[in-house]
Amino acid sequence: LANRLNRFYGLELMPTVFFAHSDLSALTAFLLKQHSPALRLQHQAHEQIIEQRGAATADKSGPDIAAKAAYLPEDAGAAEPIAVIGMSGRFPGSANLDEFWQHLVSGADLITEVPHQRWDWREYYGDGRIDSDDGRLPENGKTRVKSGGFINDIDCFDPLFFGISPREAEVMDPQFRLFLETVWETIEDAGYPADALSGTKTGVFVGVTNRDYQELLQQADPGGQNPVLTFNFTVANRVSYLLNLRGPSEPIDTACSSSLVAVNRAVESIRQGGCDMALVGGVNLMLTPTITIIADQAGMLSEDGRCKTFDQSADGYGRGEGVGAILLKPLHKALADGDAIYGLIRGNAENHGGRATSPTAPNPVAQQELLIEAYRNAGIDPASLGYIEAHGTGTPLGDPIEVDGLKGAFEALYGFQGKPQPKQPHCGLGTVKTNIGHLEAAS
Repeated sequence: LANRLNRFYGLELMPTVFFAHSDLSALTAFLLKQHSPALRLQHQAHEQIIEQRGAATADKSGPDIAAKAAYLPEDAGAAEPIAVIGMSGRFPGSANLDEFWQHLVSGADLITEVPHQRWDWREYYGDGRIDSDDGRLPENGKTRVKSGGFINDIDCFDPLFFGISPREAEVMDPQFRLFLETVWETIEDAGYPADALSGTKTGVFVGVTNRDYQELLQQADPGGQNPVLTFNFTVANRVSYLLNLRGPSEPIDTACSSSLVAVNRAVESIRQGGCDMALVGGVNLMLTPTITIIADQAGMLSEDGRCKTFDQSADGYGRGEGVGAILLKPLHKALADGDAIYGLIRGNAENHGGRATSPTAPNPVAQQELLIEAYRNAGIDPASLGYIEAHGTGTPLGDPIEVDGLKGAFEALYGFQGKPQPKQPHCGLGTVKTNIGHLEAAS
């Protein structure tokens, strides 16, 4: 459809235009607003009719992005920044953040074949996709995906160090065990002993969605294990319990935005007085092939397990494992306490795409609104930005929509300041997913 419009009117529309303007009225209003000369040239005999229709459809399409964002207060960035005073993490091929950084600097490809400790990929290898062009039936329970981003030593845990019995540790989801270790390391990285937080109003917010370990326990001993220790709420709850933390304790499951939403919840909780500090993070492990098979059948995954972000060869995302945590504190308290500060969270925002072309399709208009709100809350000059870490999963549709959202947001932000957009590029755009895969809840 985009090609037909381009040929007829001499335009250069991308298919993403139909996701930004998901009904005929909105699309018509957009075309009349952005490409009126081309339309008039093609329909000179009907110019008056076209203009009348444009006025009518513009009313139906609602206010544009700039108009909506203009209602945001200019001084919204007055909220106090939140300081990041501690952090820790483990990622594919990287036992700590120093190793991870060195891998990023060297441009390392950290995608490997599925380790035999997870599952034997050969047993599940086959074409299970349901969108076969030749009409062939899919191979049930099979996938051609045999690679991903994996972390090491997920079975190494010292339960007695944390006051946990070995028997209890066996039935605990290793995602919880890893997150507990990472939280401990984060507190130490901030320069505190863990018991210094005992009894404090410290919140715990963690992004977690996967429940592979429950599947393994059921296979090993159906009905014989306590399933409570594999429920996702225990990941946050047990950290608060073991460290005696009195702030909010929340697992966040919003799919691949889980960790980012967890950060947003933590920042809001601190600013509203719900907690004085917050431990925030996410964790994701791939212990069985089940999700890989299901996602591949739906056509979501790249066959070679790699995210080819912003590339013509983009063909889906590659799955990855990881765990990370940060310790947050209001800036004035961090300065008063002499904490080392890694960075500041100046602005934050959260929204939903609402109605789009499908329940799973991204909405570039909503993405623009979100970015505009976050940057205006932060009070940041868009010209000062040097890098944006994109979501960029490497899907043929999602990546262009994300870029369109960024372009629209920056156009509006410069417009608010009455400035033209810079002619020379000033802000890099990238994602670590090309190195380690898409960590889903931990991304």
